[in-house]
Amino acid sequence: MFAQLSALWGVVSLGLLWLAWRAAVARRWSLHRNLMIFLTLGAWVFITSYLLRYGQPGAMPEIDPAYIPWLAIHGTLGLVPLFGASLLVISRLRHGPSASHLNRHHRLYGRSLMIVWVFTHLGGIANYFLFY
Repeated sequence: MFAQLSALWGVVSLGLLWLAWRAAVARRWSLHRNLMIFLTLGAWVFITSYLLRYGQPGAMPEIDPAYIPWLAIHGTLGLVPLFGASLLVISRLRHGPSASHLNRHHRLYGRSLMIVWVFTHLGGIANYFLFY
């Protein structure tokens, strides 16, 4: 069941990322901010759930060793936007829109992180079809 919920989260979060991007383009800052906070919190819930589910001995399904590099890349890249988005959200909430380096360069970091975040979610959906 965790695999199905993970794939569903991947699809939903891709849609929400797209909506957040469209909100930013349309200068609907409040909607953009709320969507990004929700997505960042959702990503932390997912990672925590993943670690609780698969962090126990014997809980991980059998995986062909050929897929280990893919899983390592996917997992590592998945942490980049998670930590990056978390830093952006925290910086925005603590310092306002222009008080810190992260906030002054929010667009640049956001665009870069979004590309990696989309790749990560697409990879998570692909994992569902590869392993379940």
